[in-house]
Amino acid sequence: SLTEHLSGGVGDGTTFVYKGICANPPEITKRGIQRGNYAQLHRKAWLEVSDKYHRYGKNLRLYYRYWERLGFPTNQFFDWLDSKGEAAGQPLPNMEECPRSVLDSDTVLYITNPKVTDGYALDIVVGEDGRGRVIDVDGDPVLTGPDGWIFVLRDNVLYGAPKITSISGHSKQRFHHSSFFGGKAVASAGIIITDDDGYLTRLYPHSGHYRPGEAHMQRMLLFMHRKGVDLRTFEIDMQQLIHVSREIDDGKKKKKKGGEGDGKKEEKKMKKVDSLHLQKALEVACYLAHKADFIGKGIFDKVHKIRKADATSVTEALNLVDDGGYWKMKKAVLQGVSAT
Repeated sequence: SLTEHLSGGVGDGTTFVYKGICANPPEITKRGIQRGNYAQLHRKAWLEVSDKYHRYGKNLRLYYRYWERLGFPTNQFFDWLDSKGEAAGQPLPNMEECPRSVLDSDTVLYITNPKVTDGYALDIVVGEDGRGRVIDVDGDPVLTGPDGWIFVLRDNVLYGAPKITSISGHSKQRFHHSSFFGGKAVASAGIIITDDDGYLTRLYPHSGHYRPGEAHMQRMLLFMHRKGVDLRTFEIDMQQLIHVSREIDDGKKKKKKGGEGDGKKEEKKMKKVDSLHLQKALEVACYLAHKADFIGKGIFDKVHKIRKADATSVTEALNLVDDGGYWKMKKAVLQGVSAT
């Protein structure tokens, strides 16, 4: 059943480490796992969550690579970035491709006050037709518009807000998936889209910070099912779950910055929202449940074993996956029939 396969996806399965930070992954990213919130921040966000100013991770990674090329001076990345050089009378690091002023001003909001987070809580009210209406803490329907709202699911509560991706005008900080709980583990993350009456129409497993996978979607679908939402009433983008390529094969690939490398061009990709593969949520739930069941029973392992062995007949293939058990039984049955 769907419920039996929801504890997968703890961590991102990598041994990658950043030198010069306190922990890989940072301790805060593990908080909540013991309560079933198995989705941790992707490693690309570890610098951002480790930074006391929570400067935008993409910019921090540029400076980290520069620090790496210098041979890791001071041993601690943030000491080098913010204080040690200045204390010794040296200017703070400043890169042309990301000026210091941009690095320091472009920050992501990380909420640490639970009362503030509670203000982003959403609820699902189910109509007679089984559609789920998304409402905010004031009881008003959430109208996301075509771009949708980002959401996280944590401790069986849904939270959502518009995503803020740039610092301009009244927006002093970015607001990303990591903002709701300050980088802590969640159960699921993505984007929801509602219609003009607040009814859920689409759900996208899109999050650069949490990198949603199959287990994320299983937990979100179970949450919706338990709320009473008819899973036939909204759609889910499947492109990441079935590994659809977003590469644009139009001969217009971008050259790498700075002319580095051997002159090869970078693969240009479409935006995820421009390459959607939408399926009814019920179909997605069945697909994920059956796939998880196949994995649990070792069926895919047997398929891979056959492929690696390059079996040339059905008999050879069956002998490989059950050590001849099927044919021994079949032969015994046939012998028993002929004897009678």
